[in-house]
Amino acid sequence: MLAALDTVARAAGVGLGLPSSSLAGLLDGGPHLLAPTGSDLGARPVPGTVLAGYHADLNLITAHGRGRLPGLFVWSRDGRRLPVAIPPGCLLLQAGLQLERLTGGAVAAGRHEVIVTQAALDAVRAAAAAGEGPARAWRVSSTVFGHAASDAVLAPLGHFASRPGAAAAYPPITAGAFVQKELEAIGLKKRVGRAGAAGVSVDGGG
Repeated sequence: MLAALDTVARAAGVGLGLPSSSLAGLLDGGPHLLAPTGSDLGARPVPGTVLAGYHADLNLITAHGRGRLPGLFVWSRDGRRLPVAIPPGCLLLQAGLQLERLTGGAVAAGRHEVIVTQAALDAVRAAAAAGEGPARAWRVSSTVFGHAASDAVLAPLGHFASRPGAAAAYPPITAGAFVQKELEAIGLKKRVGRAGAAGVSVDGGG
């Protein structure tokens, strides 16, 4: 999955009119995170139950693996909510907030959520009727959050720096400081107090 992130980052750099290493180079030494998740749909949740609320990831590029059951939805830039069907052997890659900063907002971070769908519950019931074990009731997926190196500076690159309002909207900040700021904003990391004690957190993707 990391190799896929590197390949896509190089292709995206070229497609965005930047040197191929502009984005891929930022991934070198980044605090990447593999985050498999599992949700037990055998607990009889109702359709529409939120497993991961609407959000954008705070990293550079996210690679979503194919989930065992459906439930991932994405939003297009024009506001349409779309179900995701990832073919076997494929990944879904989305821009994160770090990439949005590097392009001055030209590339918007991908918004997405995971919910319980009727199709997923039907698949669980069918598996149970076929005598398959309780493990088939779990929605399992693996996601890799590709981060820019913590000391890399996030600011609009190349021609994106001249986009109207880009400099004001996306002032320079190191990736490490940006991640900490975002984690504090969503309550996954406490601010360091006057005594120097900080809360424990997981440096996730969003």
